[in-house]
Amino acid sequence: MATGESSSPSNARRLAWLLALLGAAPACQHEGTAAEQAAERVEHTFNKVCGRCHGADGKGGVAAEGVNAPRNFRDAAFQATRTDEQLIQAIRVGKGAMPGYGNLLSDADLKGLVRKVRSFDPGVKNP
Repeated sequence: MATGESSSPSNARRLAWLLALLGAAPACQHEGTAAEQAAERVEHTFNKVCGRCHGADGKGGVAAEGVNAPRNFRDAAFQATRTDEQLIQAIRVGKGAMPGYGNLLSDADLKGLVRKVRSFDPGVKNP
């Protein structure tokens, strides 16, 4: 367990919630290369977990009163001022109203989610 984290009931609920959302992972249902399965798993995780607040289009959303709105990943200034490691840390430990998911996701999945966040960068041409 990372420093500052506990095995509190809220962490257990978060784990149960994430596992329920990811329960029928598409990688288990699709024959393909490991890279294809990893990409599908990241897409599934983003859509089911991250996209709930940040939107499937990455534009962010509206927050409850008194809480900062989820980041707009299509904001060039946001993209330019965050390193990949900073994004990994935000996913791993959480930030503001966003809970941390570091103990629930592999390093490869964290890196995949950062690639997904970067795919929204308006300054980068995606093939």
